[in-house]
Amino acid sequence: MKQMKIVFLAAAMLTFPAFADELELIENEKEIRITLRDRPVIAYVKQPRPLPTGIEEHFRRSGYIHPVYTPTGQPITGDYPRDHAHQHALFFAWTKSTFDGKKSDFWNQAQQLGGVEFREIIKIDRHKSRVSFSARHAFTVGKGKKKVDVLDEVWTVTVHLTPEDHFLFDLESSQQCAGEKPLILEKYYYGGMAFRGPSSWLREKNDRSPQPGGIKFLTSDGKDRWEGNHTRPNWVSMSGKLDGRDASLTAFGSPQNFRWPQHVRLHPSKPYFCFAPMVPGKFSIQPGQKYVSKYRFLVTSEPTDPERINRHWRQYTGKKE
Repeated sequence: MKQMKIVFLAAAMLTFPAFADELELIENEKEIRITLRDRPVIAYVKQPRPLPTGIEEHFRRSGYIHPVYTPTGQPITGDYPRDHAHQHALFFAWTKSTFDGKKSDFWNQAQQLGGVEFREIIKIDRHKSRVSFSARHAFTVGKGKKKVDVLDEVWTVTVHLTPEDHFLFDLESSQQCAGEKPLILEKYYYGGMAFRGPSSWLREKNDRSPQPGGIKFLTSDGKDRWEGNHTRPNWVSMSGKLDGRDASLTAFGSPQNFRWPQHVRLHPSKPYFCFAPMVPGKFSIQPGQKYVSKYRFLVTSEPTDPERINRHWRQYTGKKE
């Protein structure tokens, strides 16, 4: 069994490789990168990436995954997109909410009513067929000396050893109140666990015409991005062409999740979707309670294949249908 190695790159930076067969996890002060057979799978952002020209400072963020790669090496996520600079690849953020009697919003960063930030790596683990890490985040309100932690969140991300034709990873988010005050989530039409695709998949508003190589949505109920919005599918798949190659990402919601199957927000023109449990009504995260949600992600360099996806769904849940 290979042991964890520690390599000193510089006085201010450490790199921690962790191996599990053909999987490799490397951490430095800015990020965690996981590869499979020397091919990149995901990168987790510990420190905010440099802002693109023209993007305001308040859009900086950490504590999310970008890029997510396809097996043939194309990034299938987008970060700091000019149309919606607050959408950060694979991220979790609540929208319309209330904390301590005041409005809060951890998604729409332009409002500056809340934020999400990386705090620390808690654990790195390896097994024969997977590597994983756990990272702590804070949902905050206020600025400077008045900044207050609202939620303490732990992400546990696990990348599985897979054949060469697909990548598979799990994300578990565990949230609890950072103090003695609850977070109230209002009824709203989006927010929660979200995925943003590349800007090359943007479409014009209300454009439903077929586009060769353009983005397509499909849900487990056979619905597209217009018919599937605010439905409650087992999974959502997004697909299209990247650098002339087929690419698809499918997100599965766990049956253990709150209000499962959760409602989904499928945007009519932008390449993003999210699992949005606040769509049917208001709820809250109370002190002393944990809000846990789990998701699995299947990434391929092929078009969406419902039969294959359903096989993965049954494997993920143990359900026959």
